[in-house]
Amino acid sequence: MPGKVYGIHGLGIMGGSIALAVKSYMPDSKVIGFGRGKEKLQAAKRLGIIDEVCDDSPEMIASLDYFIIATPAQNIADVFAQYHNFLNDDVIIMDVASVKRIVIKDISKINHRGLNFVGTHPMAGSEKSGMEFARADLFDKKIVAVIGEGREEILAKVRDFWKSMGAQIVLVSADFHDEIVASTSHSPHLISSALSRLLEKDGWSEVRFFGLYGKGLLDTTRIAQGNPEMWADIILVNGDNVERSLIDFSREIQSVIDLIRKNKREELIEYLRLAKEFRESL
Repeated sequence: MPGKVYGIHGLGIMGGSIALAVKSYMPDSKVIGFGRGKEKLQAAKRLGIIDEVCDDSPEMIASLDYFIIATPAQNIADVFAQYHNFLNDDVIIMDVASVKRIVIKDISKINHRGLNFVGTHPMAGSEKSGMEFARADLFDKKIVAVIGEGREEILAKVRDFWKSMGAQIVLVSADFHDEIVASTSHSPHLISSALSRLLEKDGWSEVRFFGLYGKGLLDTTRIAQGNPEMWADIILVNGDNVERSLIDFSREIQSVIDLIRKNKREELIEYLRLAKEFRESL
């Protein structure tokens, strides 16, 4: 998609990586950074992440072919409303938030012009945050969920946008997306955090258990290093699905406790075997 103008609001690891990917895979395009922190935007320009900083002029806003809102879910509608009246009729607007129902609902309430908005969620990222961790190849061979609502020609352009960065596309509904990621992303983060908190409360944590832990613990608790404010918002916005997933998890833990109490070795072996096979299939 050469020669297009891309606006990106929010230059954290996700927005910054989109900017770098556009510049890498679509070198004839222009990337304009949007946001309240002008110093951060100027730093992004110096680092070559973006080409220009938005000057908030109607002309610059109207020049966009694509507008990507890379902010937390609860801020997306406010950003959309801020620029809604100045965007051109053909612009394609996307978000990249980890939850979709609230975004689609909020945008539908204020999209009075019927602009082309498509919800997306790249299943990529890191426990780290900030544009200093942005990478042009972040989306290569990664899944991007696209909410399959809207005109087919617009959805096709959105699919092409992400495919140009090496991503693989999955079309889903907002409800289905939020139900699935509660189990595959949001609950695992809480489970990792719960294990970290359990160990932190242990009396031996002050001496770090005399070093009696290995890579398994580090791997299992790695994602607990994610940004607490960001993750709290994600979890609460998708609270009904996350709660349901955690209740299911607690039942699973109880079933393992029962196997241990009853000394059911063969059943425990079978349980672990099935878990191993599933993990190896991912």
